[in-house]
Amino acid sequence: MATYGLERGEYDQLLAAQGGVCAICGQPRAQRLSVDHCHKAGYVRGLLCRMCNGRLLTAARDRPEVLRAAADYLESPPALRVLGERYYTGDPVQTRPRKRPRRRTA
Repeated sequence: MATYGLERGEYDQLLAAQGGVCAICGQPRAQRLSVDHCHKAGYVRGLLCRMCNGRLLTAARDRPEVLRAAADYLESPPALRVLGERYYTGDPVQTRPRKRPRRRTA
């Protein structure tokens, strides 16, 4: 907690203020939430799950306009406007975990 300048109890205070969930996706925590901070200014922004902190914000490079564009895309897909409704007809995505490749031995 010293890394983020948090004093004793402030993580728990912030977690309670967020209702015990990720500040972005609102999912309850399976693991301890990460302390997210602004990489430019350094201030603490909130507590995030690993997916939101490590993938969502990283992919957007902390640029709000990218996240707003992603939300606009999901709410108004261009293909619906241009082509009308088209549906995926392939095999459904399997939800099984991937097997790790075996290590080759020399």
